[in-house]
Amino acid sequence: MANDKKTPFGGIAISANAIEEVASEAALNSYGVAGLSQRTRGNKPLDIFLDSKTFSKGAIATKTRSGWTVDVYIIVVYGLKLTEVISGVQSRVKYELEKTFDMKLRAVNIYIQGVKVM
Repeated sequence: MANDKKTPFGGIAISANAIEEVASEAALNSYGVAGLSQRTRGNKPLDIFLDSKTFSKGAIATKTRSGWTVDVYIIVVYGLKLTEVISGVQSRVKYELEKTFDMKLRAVNIYIQGVKVM
């Protein structure tokens, strides 16, 4: 689903995939993030650590009537305060998306999928 914008020069369509790419990049460059992970369901073991070709799967963008919601699935570095890491990732993802696409977000949800000892 695309987000359409009108400009004096024509229309711009922003896809969910583009939003996911920017969100993933912002999360990876945040303090305390060891990597991204795919969304896990139930009690399945976490067996996937995303590489550079598939890292956008670590974020899922969904459009609703009230705006875009972005879910980001991260693996954090062991020994850091989780609330600080989550807050930093959430702020950075929100800032990067709003700056890049000039859009308001409904929500940025951060899910910790694992912890990695560095």
